[in-house]
Amino acid sequence: MLRTTSRTCIGSKGFSLVELLAVMTIIAVLLSLASVGISKIGKGQGITSGIALAEGLVSSARSIAKGKGTTARLIIHSELNDNDPTERSRYRRLMMVVYHEIDPETGVESKTWSRSGVPVFLPDQVYFSAERSKKEVATGDEWSKDRFQLSNDPSDSADCYYIEFNSQGICTTPGASFVFENGARPNNEERAILGKTRNIGGFVIWRNGSTSMIRDIDQIDSEG
Repeated sequence: MLRTTSRTCIGSKGFSLVELLAVMTIIAVLLSLASVGISKIGKGQGITSGIALAEGLVSSARSIAKGKGTTARLIIHSELNDNDPTERSRYRRLMMVVYHEIDPETGVESKTWSRSGVPVFLPDQVYFSAERSKKEVATGDEWSKDRFQLSNDPSDSADCYYIEFNSQGICTTPGASFVFENGARPNNEERAILGKTRNIGGFVIWRNGSTSMIRDIDQIDSEG
């Protein structure tokens, strides 16, 4: 018959109150550090996601312009109206591609804008920075604005910033910079309040529609 021996820890004891408090303190510190790290990662991902969304729409605008042989624009909502919750959520966050239809008989561009797909929103608390974004390298001016209809409702229109591609798929303002800010925006304030990390990022749009990430964040910061 197989016999087993039961082993018992003799003289074992629990943690003292001081030891428990020390362990709890260490855990609290680690949790605090982890939450800070996660917060920073989340903000960084917000900017990264915003850049990816915008680059996708830049590519879409260029493809539509070249494919249809017409003018296309990537637009960004710019009309401040925080009294309307819908408009507040759109402000500097709603992006969309619009283009001119071509008359099949005459081959002439229409004078009205048609919408391609549905509006795309930047991630929460990520905003287009009109102040840091430049229309083109040579002038350093802000992006141009125009008024666009944003839905099927004829009364639903707003002023928007835009970047344009001609019928050959060429950016009409080569070297334009597209910059984003991550922060909380108080009511009726045009810009978000940035934290100590000054979380910003963006890219440059070249003549052929290709993009390049802006690596020098200090340069972006100095321009805004």
